[in-house]
Amino acid sequence: MQTIYTDLLVVGAGLAGERAAVEAADAGFSAICLSLVPARRSHSSAAQGGMQASLGNSVMGEGDCPDVHFADTVKGSDWGCDQEVARLFADAAPIEMRRLAHWGVPWNRVVPGKSIYYKGGKKFDKIEKEEKEGLIMARSFGGTAKWRTCYTSDGTGHAVMCTMDNRCAQMGVEVHDKTEAIALIHDGETCSGVVARCLRTGELRVYLAKATMIAAGGFGRIYPNTTNAVICDGGAHTMCVASGVVPMGNMEAVQFHPTGIVPTDILVTEGCRGDGGTLLDVNEKRFMDTYEPEKAELASRDVVSRWMTHHMREGHGV
Repeated sequence: MQTIYTDLLVVGAGLAGERAAVEAADAGFSAICLSLVPARRSHSSAAQGGMQASLGNSVMGEGDCPDVHFADTVKGSDWGCDQEVARLFADAAPIEMRRLAHWGVPWNRVVPGKSIYYKGGKKFDKIEKEEKEGLIMARSFGGTAKWRTCYTSDGTGHAVMCTMDNRCAQMGVEVHDKTEAIALIHDGETCSGVVARCLRTGELRVYLAKATMIAAGGFGRIYPNTTNAVICDGGAHTMCVASGVVPMGNMEAVQFHPTGIVPTDILVTEGCRGDGGTLLDVNEKRFMDTYEPEKAELASRDVVSRWMTHHMREGHGV
């Protein structure tokens, strides 16, 4: 049986896994990512709408800052999130967006002058400032007080994933694709790595590491109707639970996206609502502005999901 040694072993080669591996490599450590698929096929590449950071470059984002971003995040979670984690993300996001731009992510940029945008199906004008030309642009998204969603047209995840994979190659991070982690190696207190199966040959390998990180994404495939890729089956979570020593946290925090298409299970990006799209019922009438007069279709995802379910139970479903 082949044994492979590394400083950091990351189970998963999506954006989270590769970003952690890049940081380790930058600090002088060796890093290996294991992935069921080639890294650029990770489910991170399916993200369309964007990534939030309080840059405040757009005229619609003026006055934004990490404090406002943090407050939006806490309110959007109904005060259920880990506030220390939310603060960390809100503070780090503007730095990280600029770093990604430096690494090569082609963010959409501010174009000065007059332009139009849509909200609730109505047209509005805005004027972007000359001094902001070329800075990272933002779009409107659900649950935000300001425009702060950085994006690359409608392929944000794909663009960032390709850039991150390039960075891994630059930094010498190894990505072992077509490899499935099936068991943690541990003594009850310390994790020493994993046993993995090569999906090309079926052979087992042992990966021994000073630190092991699980960054294997979600597990939406446990639902009969889902927009998740077939690889999002919770295999790594199962491996952790099977160890008997790794606890699972916040298992109730499953995110439901309001706008999936039935019966194909294809997702309509939140960018559609962010760019002024409206939700209509069987009578072709808007309803979110009745339930949420202020945010309407741009309320947070859980709120929109709940009101859609309520509206359908009232007999107005398509």
